[in-house]
Amino acid sequence: MEMSKIQQNQPQILLKSFLPGILVLFSLTLWSQTSNSDFERIKLNNPETEYTGIAMSPDNSTIAISSEKSAPVLIFDWNTQKITRQINAGSWNSGARISFSLSGKYLLLQEIAFTNFSQNKDRSIHFDIVDVASGEMIKQFDNVQDVVLSADENQAICLANDEVTFWNLNSAAKENSIKVEGVSNALAVSPDGKQLAVSTEINPSEVKSRFGKDKKGMNDAVKFKQMVAIYDIPLKAKIKTIDELYDIIYELRYLPESEQITVFQTPEIHIQVQNSQRSYINLIDAVKFEPLRKGFTSMSLAQPDMKISNNHELFAINSKGNRFQEMHLYDYDTATLQKRFELAHRLFEKVDGEKMVNSSMPSFIFLPDNQSILVAMGNQLIKWNIKLIP
Repeated sequence: MEMSKIQQNQPQILLKSFLPGILVLFSLTLWSQTSNSDFERIKLNNPETEYTGIAMSPDNSTIAISSEKSAPVLIFDWNTQKITRQINAGSWNSGARISFSLSGKYLLLQEIAFTNFSQNKDRSIHFDIVDVASGEMIKQFDNVQDVVLSADENQAICLANDEVTFWNLNSAAKENSIKVEGVSNALAVSPDGKQLAVSTEINPSEVKSRFGKDKKGMNDAVKFKQMVAIYDIPLKAKIKTIDELYDIIYELRYLPESEQITVFQTPEIHIQVQNSQRSYINLIDAVKFEPLRKGFTSMSLAQPDMKISNNHELFAINSKGNRFQEMHLYDYDTATLQKRFELAHRLFEKVDGEKMVNSSMPSFIFLPDNQSILVAMGNQLIKWNIKLIP
């Protein structure tokens, strides 16, 4: 359902002070013709800050927030609504995506850079791994395609050029490596640590039967499409290449407590529909190694954030509507759109002299109740109360 603009005469303003001069909380109500969705607006730090990433620790209390312009990572206690400390990591001018390891021991920060859609050129970005308790920098990776943390939190797995390398986080020693032919931008490791999913360029011999005599079709696929390969880590051998042609893949992820892999992909710039920056999220059965028909889409100008709820019933992703950035909320099992929340420009107008910073890169988390989403956008945190009917 498309939300209407905020009615100027309806705002209810609630002011709290948790840290002097740092935290101001506004509560507003966004109305539509048939139902209402309410939200609260939280302002942290100074008005020049622009948030780029947000993550919730598995303890469902600690929140980490990254920002642009080399600002430190904020550690925020959701229960007390106070900033407890800062960590100097992810010091990139463009900001960082941020995530916790499985138990919350480490933070993984991924540099946000302008996505390079040029063909035949892989992504090259930086990553930081930080110990949350001490704030100590554990390891840094420069100019690599991707980095993930193992579920047991013992290893960092790095994709650089055509090699996947396994680094011990306690000793900082290289433990293992796997050569992957034609690897591109993304990797993921299964929760049991036995399987590796990687995005790869297309080997013509693997798709020849698909195209038959259609040589142009096959050449276009090799030029503009990619595939996902599954490797056995202990054996260092390919298990299977998934029988599906994807666009340029920028993220692979094994969903928590799930036997599925998400594939985030964007069409190569030369074949994108004019003025339509459409991205796709498809799913793979990680047991049968088969593509699933279910999927999601986004029109976000930058790589969108996407999260599954704590109870695995909802899937959220940011997108762009006709005018503004939006949040789209789906039923995960059916992939049907449940709600849409417009992050209207009115949210970022001046309020009582406070400057609001707009952004095209919202990041968000599901809060523990699975009935609300906390969005970091510009210099604001927006708590969207989704109020789903059981």
